[in-house]
Amino acid sequence: MKLFIPIGVALTSLCLLDEIKVLNGLLIGNDQSLLLKRRQLSSWYSMNENKNNNKRSALRSVHPSNNNENEEEECDDMIINRRNLVFNAVVTTTAAVLMSSTTTTAANAFEKAYPVELGFVNDDTSWDLQAIRKDVILKKKANYKKSMDYVTKTNLLSFRGPKDLCTCILWGGALWLLSGSRSNPVVTPVANLFYDENKEDWLKDRNDGLFASLPIPLYVVLFGVFVLLGILTDRLILFFAEGSANEALQLAIVALINGCFFELGRIANDEKGPTRDQFDRTSQLREEFNEFAEKRIQRGGNCHRRDVVRAFRRYFGQYRNDNEEYPLTDLEIEKLLREWNSVNTFAEMTPAGFYNGLSVDKQADAFA
Repeated sequence: MKLFIPIGVALTSLCLLDEIKVLNGLLIGNDQSLLLKRRQLSSWYSMNENKNNNKRSALRSVHPSNNNENEEEECDDMIINRRNLVFNAVVTTTAAVLMSSTTTTAANAFEKAYPVELGFVNDDTSWDLQAIRKDVILKKKANYKKSMDYVTKTNLLSFRGPKDLCTCILWGGALWLLSGSRSNPVVTPVANLFYDENKEDWLKDRNDGLFASLPIPLYVVLFGVFVLLGILTDRLILFFAEGSANEALQLAIVALINGCFFELGRIANDEKGPTRDQFDRTSQLREEFNEFAEKRIQRGGNCHRRDVVRAFRRYFGQYRNDNEEYPLTDLEIEKLLREWNSVNTFAEMTPAGFYNGLSVDKQADAFA
């Protein structure tokens, strides 16, 4: 933009000088010079006025006696056009100057202004570079000692601020999720401290290795237990992090996020332990399949797994049709077959589903 300003000013000046010269020649010159000037101007401006010149030439051919009058009209038109040209140049130059005056300069990444004289604050000349470095080191040592005193010498339930308390709670939640949430190994021992197995069926199921829902008061107790574990974990992390509360908080957040991912995976894969009802139903199905296998499955030969499923449903009449009272899918029967085969016959199953080494007694189907 700064480069275009002098160029525009120079062009405007040239146009003004040329206009003054032409006007002087038109006003002061004699008739012959006036006619010559007019013709020169006409030839110079003919490139931009081709259409008008063609019209004027046609008029001259019709009225040859009016050539001088036509030339005077052409000269007047060219004077007006040149004045318009000068006016446009002046307007363009003025606009460029205004734009350059309002354009902001580019921002600098660094401050280029420096103080005239470098001095000390309040004219305290005792602070040189070595003293400043020593003061910074002493402050860091004091902060480190203060942080380590909090970690090693203060009570576990004393906190420096809300950040420490929030960090301990986050560590407790992370430990709860990472250890298995409701199925973690801490739940059953804590429950045995506050409840009696003979009076609580859910606790009996827990002691038998089964899954059972927990009462709300026990969740409150577990919350306090895991917050206490979170406090211990926080103190341990602070000890290795030199008392940095920010690093302990960041690690607690990362651990909690990982625990949430594990919990979502457990929910998606249904990895919680079986309940009492599920365990009893599975035990009943295993007993029924063992009875069926003892009477209907023979060693040797081969059969498809679908043959075993159909034979099992024919053997037990309550499973022949799908019903809500005795729900049983084909996949569950195939799972029972795989479990029984892995313990008894060890027959090999092909990818197509055929078992080599066992078969179904089809003669018994005639009496089913």
